[in-house]
Amino acid sequence: MAISKDYQAQLKDLHNKVDSFGKRSKLPSEFKKLLDKHNFKSVLDFGAGKGHVTNTLVNNYPNITIYSYDPVTYNNPLPDNVDVIYSSDVLEHIEPDLLDTTLEDLFNRANYYQYHLIACHPAKKKLNDGRNAHLIIEEPDWWRSKLENFNDWDIIYEDVQEWIATPKKGPPLPVKKYIIILKKGTTQS
Repeated sequence: MAISKDYQAQLKDLHNKVDSFGKRSKLPSEFKKLLDKHNFKSVLDFGAGKGHVTNTLVNNYPNITIYSYDPVTYNNPLPDNVDVIYSSDVLEHIEPDLLDTTLEDLFNRANYYQYHLIACHPAKKKLNDGRNAHLIIEEPDWWRSKLENFNDWDIIYEDVQEWIATPKKGPPLPVKKYIIILKKGTTQS
């Protein structure tokens, strides 16, 4: 996966400074339904953060090979292909000039399905250089048009969730998440 050395260093610093960064462990219900419905052999946790989702996957799905990738915490070689790619609050952190290359790479690696949860709002966190930690802040329609442009892939589920978060410090923040599941056209039913 392509990432600049400067941005990788900033992400590493953010992971080290902010304990809550990359700590999600619960599997989203729609992703869990997908895993329970099919007999997948492999899953890539793309943007694995501190590995909590990876651990949940390993514990709950011992017959599936789980791969983890994160440019800071799990900079492992990526498998050539996997049955399912999972990312949650990741794509908005990709450097904008590398997004198309990254998406193309993900679509080429996934054999059957992709699940993406994408934040469409500014993050509370800032990078050392002052940029918002969400480098790409776009509406769900923008993300949809990016993701539906790949041939042989169909959107089988999408949802937009919005709420007002009340952080411990600072004013309330509007939150908008776009959830999309894509299925390769020649996949298993």
